[in-house]
Amino acid sequence: MKPPRKLHPLPIETLRTMTSERLLQYRQKALSLEESLETSDFCDTVSELDPSFIWFKNDSRWQPLYDV
Repeated sequence: MKPPRKLHPLPIETLRTMTSERLLQYRQKALSLEESLETSDFCDTVSELDPSFIWFKNDSRWQPLYDV
């Protein structure tokens, strides 16, 4: 089974210095995240997911990045 997509959280300052093209790529990757662990096929392997990444849209670290 392919692991879910992940997103490395970036500081707001970094997002503000990124080119429009790179920002759009980052946004697209954020939008491709699964909705939540509860609706994912990976709920049995949650302990294997690196906590330094954002794995699901319901992660509290995702919304501020999306709002920028």
